[in-house]
Amino acid sequence: MLFKKKNKNKNCMTIEQLKDLDKRQLKYVTRRDYEKGGERKIGDEGAVNVTGSDFTIVCFGKTVFSAPINEIKAGELMDLSGFTASYTDKNGERICVIARYSEGKVKL
Repeated sequence: MLFKKKNKNKNCMTIEQLKDLDKRQLKYVTRRDYEKGGERKIGDEGAVNVTGSDFTIVCFGKTVFSAPINEIKAGELMDLSGFTASYTDKNGERICVIARYSEGKVKL
């Protein structure tokens, strides 16, 4: 085939890949600040929780990021030490978090 349709989201994680992050331990989570530039830490010692159609990141019992799993655009960091996840909420605000992996999965 001479011309091939390009996959616009080839670097994006699929819903199945996002579900595989369930119970993944996190060292810390930061949030991008598009107005001021940079990032700020929003949580330490957290975990990913996928239930039904919701993708949630919880740090010390506090939800720091939550969105419908089918509305998230996510991708692994280049060094594979974590992932980014972004979502546009009902008010039109773009929320982007960067989560760094810890070792293992959360034990229940």
